[in-house]
Amino acid sequence: MTSLNDLIKESRKIEIRAKGLVDDNLSGEYKTAFKGRGIDFHDLREYLHGDEVRSIDWNTTARTGEPYIKQFVEQRELSIYLAIDITKSINYGSINKSRHHLAALITTVLSLSAARNGDRVGFIFFSDKIEHFTEAQKGQVHCMKILRKLINHDPIPVLSNPGSPLEFIMKRHKKRSMIFLISDFLSQRFENELKFCSHRNDLVAIQIIDPAEIELPRAGKVYVKNPENGKSYLVDTDDNTIQENYKNQRSKWQRNLDSNFKLNKIDHLKVINDENCDPAKALKILFKSRAKSKN
Repeated sequence: MTSLNDLIKESRKIEIRAKGLVDDNLSGEYKTAFKGRGIDFHDLREYLHGDEVRSIDWNTTARTGEPYIKQFVEQRELSIYLAIDITKSINYGSINKSRHHLAALITTVLSLSAARNGDRVGFIFFSDKIEHFTEAQKGQVHCMKILRKLINHDPIPVLSNPGSPLEFIMKRHKKRSMIFLISDFLSQRFENELKFCSHRNDLVAIQIIDPAEIELPRAGKVYVKNPENGKSYLVDTDDNTIQENYKNQRSKWQRNLDSNFKLNKIDHLKVINDENCDPAKALKILFKSRAKSKN
């Protein structure tokens, strides 16, 4: 069992690494990728040569006898929600540290990027239901406090339901929010929640993948334990038929998941938790892709 000191050390390591990853460049790309909800009226000023005629406030112009134009400012501030899977399956790692560690690192990088840009950040930890919720607030101190709670949270031995945080947000908030859904998605079906939530919110899916998911390691006859239901199965991993069946089933599952995200116009980032894993690089690719698609 992990000691309290180990958890504190782990939390500190993630915090230090995340702060190192959140440079000015990444923070700027975040701001470009995730713009505010639009523009708000700011004030009026006298018309100057070269101003756009369509910006003229005709009511004020008629009342004063002088042309005035409306000035607007971008409504930059966003409400960001990070929904993180905390079931046992995401606590697994075959090569690198656990997927939970990587999910915590990505969560920290995203939350610090948002906090630097003045956005409010909220957190949802979920299993097959909501395990923890923190309303969106501003500030890096708030973000780091929740990170420590995430690191210290015991994994839940159930099948995850990524639909639960989406349904929760839809019921709780009527205004449009930005939601990052972080999971391995080895879960219950959640197509309906995905469909309805993506219509009302800006949704990004971040899939944490372990290399052993992609290709079953050849290790002879081994007992494979399902981390979510606790059941064990004897599997001959050297059997070519089993290898081929696993590969085909896994590929089919991934295609279906990809298709669901694409159908609902949801940005989908895959992060493989191997020795070459670079979460900052992966997030930069996501940010640039979003910024390009919105121009």
